[in-house]
Amino acid sequence: MHPLVAIGLVFLAAIAWTVTILTMLIVLVKARRRPRAEVRRAVQSVESHSSDERAA
Repeated sequence: MHPLVAIGLVFLAAIAWTVTILTMLIVLVKARRRPRAEVRRAVQSVESHSSDERAA
């Protein structure tokens, strides 16, 4: 493999890793800023949906 190709692949991998980490951090920040009542509503709707599936 040509050395420049290898260096290019390392840079692409580093960029992909950075984008992945930044995306995960953004998701975590948005989840922590979510109001508690909204989180409870989301959990209750998921629980009721899963219980409806079990009953069917």
